[in-house]
Amino acid sequence: MTRSQLRVLSRLAGALVFGICFVLALQWARPAADSAGSPPPPPRPASAADSAANVPAGFAGPAATLSTAGAAFDGLPSVGALFLADDTGHSTHHHFCTGTVVASTVGNVVATAAHCLSDPAAGAPASASAPVLFVPGYHDGREPYGEWTVTKVLVDPHWAASSDRDYDVAFVVVSRLGSPGARLADLVGAQAVGFAPQRPEPVGVIGYPADTEKPVACRNTLKVYSPTQSEFDCTGFADGSSGGPILTGVDPRTGRGTLVGVIGGYEEGGDTPDVSFASYFGDAVKALYAQAVAAA
Repeated sequence: MTRSQLRVLSRLAGALVFGICFVLALQWARPAADSAGSPPPPPRPASAADSAANVPAGFAGPAATLSTAGAAFDGLPSVGALFLADDTGHSTHHHFCTGTVVASTVGNVVATAAHCLSDPAAGAPASASAPVLFVPGYHDGREPYGEWTVTKVLVDPHWAASSDRDYDVAFVVVSRLGSPGARLADLVGAQAVGFAPQRPEPVGVIGYPADTEKPVACRNTLKVYSPTQSEFDCTGFADGSSGGPILTGVDPRTGRGTLVGVIGGYEEGGDTPDVSFASYFGDAVKALYAQAVAAA
C-alpha cells in the first residue's frame, strides 16, 4: 500500500471516529432535553439554613445524652410553629401547634398532627379548618424564613371518619404568598421520613408550647406504649407541642435527621407536659405521605 493510500485510509478512519463520537454526544445530551416535563429535583442542601442551625448540646452527635427535661432553644430551620391567619392572610401571632418540613420532590410538604388541623369527632373536618400558616424557624417573635400558607391538608380516612387516635398524623402542602414557585425545603432543608421505627430507640423531640416564644428540645427514648402508639417521657412539652417532630439520626451540624413520629395519638399527644405519645409510623402513614407528595 502506498503512502497516498495510507493517508486516505487514515483520514477516513478519523472521520468515522468523529462521527461516532458526535452521535454518542447527541445521545448523552438527549435525556436532559427530554426531562423538561419530569418532576422537580429533590430539595437542594440549604447551606444558609445549615449555617444558621443552632442544634442544642446533647441533642445529636457523639455528645448526645439522654434527658428527662426539655430545654428551650432558638429552634431549627426545618421545624416551625403553626399559626392562625388573620383577614389579611398574615399571622395572628398566636401559635398553637408544631410542624416539620419533610423531604419531597416538590419541596413544600410539612408533617404535623391531624388533630391540629381537623377534629371530625367534634364536627370539624380538615376542609373546614380556618386558614393556617406555617412559620419555620420561629422564635422570639422572629420569622426568619417567612410565613407559608397551608393550601392542602391530608389526613388518613380513619382519622377523617372518627378522629381515630391511631391515625393522628397529617401532611400539609404549603405555599408562599406572592411566590407560587418557591420551594420551602430549598430554603430551610428538610427531614427525611422513616417508617416502622424500632422501639425502644433514642430520639430527639422538638415542640412549640403555646405559651412560650421558643421551642423546647429533649432527647430521650421512644418506647412502646401499644402496638400502634409510642411514648416519650420528657418535661416541657405542653399544649402547642402537638405535631412536633420525633427524630432519629440527627446531624449535630444541620439538625436534620429522620422523622419517625409526631407528637399526637393517644390523648392527642398526652394530657401532661411530662409524657408525650405518638401514632406509630406504619403502612398507613407511609401511604398518606405518598399521597401528600403526589398532591403537592
